[in-house]
Amino acid sequence: MIKKHFIILLLFCFSCQDEKSISAEDLITRSIQAHGFDKKNIAIEFDFREYHYKLIRSPSFYTYSRETQKDGKHVKDEMNSEKKLRHFENNSLFSISDSIANLYSNSLNSVLYFFQLPKPLQDSAVIADILDSIQIKDKSYWTLKITFIQKGGGDDFQDEYRYWINKKTFLIDYLAYNYITDGGGTRFRKAINKRKQKKYVFQDYENYKPEIKFELLDELPKLYEKGNLKYISIIENKNILFLN
Repeated sequence: MIKKHFIILLLFCFSCQDEKSISAEDLITRSIQAHGFDKKNIAIEFDFREYHYKLIRSPSFYTYSRETQKDGKHVKDEMNSEKKLRHFENNSLFSISDSIANLYSNSLNSVLYFFQLPKPLQDSAVIADILDSIQIKDKSYWTLKITFIQKGGGDDFQDEYRYWINKKTFLIDYLAYNYITDGGGTRFRKAINKRKQKKYVFQDYENYKPEIKFELLDELPKLYEKGNLKYISIIENKNILFLN
């Protein structure tokens, strides 16, 4: 009996040690595996709001696109790892200003960034750190802080993120970020509607904001539990289909 208790205690100690010693890189890798985005080749399409999106990604190349019907025209934006955004109307290349192209590019990038989470957290511009673990709704979470270097970090390199990763499932249950573009602000998201398709875990989000425009990110889980965040929208990815 003593030997049995000693073994249990030893396993507990090793578990605690592993939890404390896990690196940010290992945590991101484990989370990517849990979400199913560790595949070498990804080809998926889906609908988000008024646009139909397509993602094609391999280890050395990616293509992002979105298309919709607008003012009686078929409109498509497309970009990849080698070419900047191109805008098409009725299947013909249409010239747009650099400022508009940058606006469309940022919008397309943003949707595909969140859709692929946590895969983008391995990008070379990412700076990842593990902060103190916390409890949210009686569940234990690692706190992952994400910032960006300027080179390769895009127009939003000054943004800062938090990801709260479930210690049992390694899934992202909550996230938050501060941003400065378009007037700036702070957002907190709760993952909902988790579903598994072809070993991928897809999830939608409830989108909240605090009363203070630039609230401290690490305060947001507490404000959420107290009901002090304002619900503003739902982030839903619909009609997800695989192209391979």
